[in-house]
Amino acid sequence: MHYAIELAEKGHRVFFVNPPAEGDGPLVSRGEVLQDGKLTIIHTRMIKRALFFRHKFFPAYKLLTRRYVNGIRKVVGEAIDEVWSFNPHVYVDLRAFKAKKSILLIYDFYKGDHIFKAAETADGIITISSLILDHYRQASPAKLLLQHGLGKHFEARSLDKIQRREFNPQLNGGIKVGYVGNLLRVGMNTEIARQIIVKHPEVEFHFWGPSSLKDNNVNGTGATVPEDLVTFIKFLEGKKNVILHGVAGQEALSKGLSEMDAFLFLYSPRTEMNSASNAHKLLEYLSTGKVTISTHVSNYAGTDLMVMCEKEGEETLPFLFDQVVENLQRYNAEDQQRKRIDFALDNTYSRQIDRIRQFIHQ
Repeated sequence: MHYAIELAEKGHRVFFVNPPAEGDGPLVSRGEVLQDGKLTIIHTRMIKRALFFRHKFFPAYKLLTRRYVNGIRKVVGEAIDEVWSFNPHVYVDLRAFKAKKSILLIYDFYKGDHIFKAAETADGIITISSLILDHYRQASPAKLLLQHGLGKHFEARSLDKIQRREFNPQLNGGIKVGYVGNLLRVGMNTEIARQIIVKHPEVEFHFWGPSSLKDNNVNGTGATVPEDLVTFIKFLEGKKNVILHGVAGQEALSKGLSEMDAFLFLYSPRTEMNSASNAHKLLEYLSTGKVTISTHVSNYAGTDLMVMCEKEGEETLPFLFDQVVENLQRYNAEDQQRKRIDFALDNTYSRQIDRIRQFIHQ
């Protein structure tokens, strides 16, 4: 949706297609019209037993999903110039849109033959992870490695901070450390998080993100939650130096992160679905200028934008955390904060759209 809004603001006519949802009614239907008529939402309904057909009878699945495409084209009502597909599970043949150009954006480490088949129907492939890019190296379309995009609320706070020259290494009161993410997502190293929180009762830890299955469609665990994650959430709820904010909108989240002195990134390269190769939240952390203490993130390896463990050295994260909180003046010095903010501002959604459009025209 970030890209859709930004494209509409740039003057393009955009149709944003929601993923299939359960329910009755037409397979494809026109929804709200936003952004002064430039952005139209399209709703889609799930096809029963679609997953079975995708894995067992792919040609039949391909025909089924063409019903979505036909419905979308009917709502659009005219020739489509470009298709930007983030969903290779449903739209497995981008040629069916009959667009002038089509790109497949792979932002998670999807695997399966149907993904390769979908990729071969695109004019170009874009991803935010070098590991994902390597996995699809054999696919024939042109490829682009791109960073995540920075939202407007974070961008505005970064620009305001630079204008005001507010580069205090530590804000008022004790040290505040932030973490953003779904606490039910498999791949978070909860044991390391426990060690750090227990060892530092003087530090205030702030967590943003869902901590229950209610209104949570990205836990990746189905209808149940692994016992270790349930135990970890109960641990957090019982600690006096932990504050659980729950789900927050972009404006509230950007304000909350701006009040932190440091951030944690806790995905394990061994167990996280994307091998902890990149994450959107990291760009939001960097936009504040404050230091991030992190497990290994391959897309940031070789940079000095974060304080990062070696790939096989997750157990050293508590030691790195100790070093940072004891030396915040150095890690949050003005030159360090400016460097992080500059990187984030070079990756706004507006800048990424310019890069994508250049890639498409090439």
